Amino acid sequence: MGVGCEPLRYPVARRDDYVVDNYHGVPISDPYRWLEDPDSKEVKEFVEKQMKVTESVLSNCDYREKLHACMTKSFDYPRYGCPFQRGNKYFYFHNPGLCPHRVLYIQDSLDDEGEVLLDPNQLSEDGTVALRVYEVSHDAKYLAYGLSSSGSDWLTLQVMRVANMTIEPDKLSWLKFTSISWTHDTKGFFYCRFPTPKNSENMDAGTEVNVNHNHQLYYHLLGTKQSEDILCWEDLENPTHILEARLSDDGKVRAHE
Repeated sequence: MGVGCEPLRYPVARRDDYVVDNYHGVPISDPYRWLEDPDSKEVKEFVEKQMKVTESVLSNCDYREKLHACMTKSFDYPRYGCPFQRGNKYFYFHNPGLCPHRVLYIQDSLDDEGEVLLDPNQLSEDGTVALRVYEVSHDAKYLAYGLSSSGSDWLTLQVMRVANMTIEPDKLSWLKFTSISWTHDTKGFFYCRFPTPKNSENMDAGTEVNVNHNHQLYYHLLGTKQSEDILCWEDLENPTHILEARLSDDGKVRAHE
């Protein structure tokens, strides 16, 4: 801190000395556990005060614009992902430079010019909707993809018909920590989800920090409602285990925890 600068006035975090856990006979205090509730009014006010302190420093930083220009220049170059083939189509991701999210392209042959199949940058004005998981069916007829909002791990899964890039009625919710595995007949796919949270109607998925239990493996038949999906596996004796299912090259399911 330079000469003449006023000291930063950080917000005072309240101590709650009444929160004490007993571990094997040893009392352990946790006076700041109240900060773990992102939905409480007190926590929101505390975070707001912290942000004001941060902004007071950044707004007077002489190097902020120079740093911004340097970082922008460092990121402003075209980037390509590794291409992959499904059916008779080729797919790859590309970011021309400064897009918040990479764009999924499709082309009919290696000599053709790529066409945009899915651009996550168009899904929200502020760039907070992200493509987190995706899988093209073996015949390249469908693209199943999961989107998250505001950095949340919760995903909403949708299905696109590749030929005309239209969105199918299928919409699956409360997916988390999942892959997507199409069956070879393209009739449907396997995915993993958690049971719907009790407070789902009022929950802010971008700040929710509750622990989820009982990961479940489901099969979704294309064109049906999620309520009709088939529960294939769950391990109630190990509620913290995470499941995953992948189809091998011969089309058989290989599931593991």
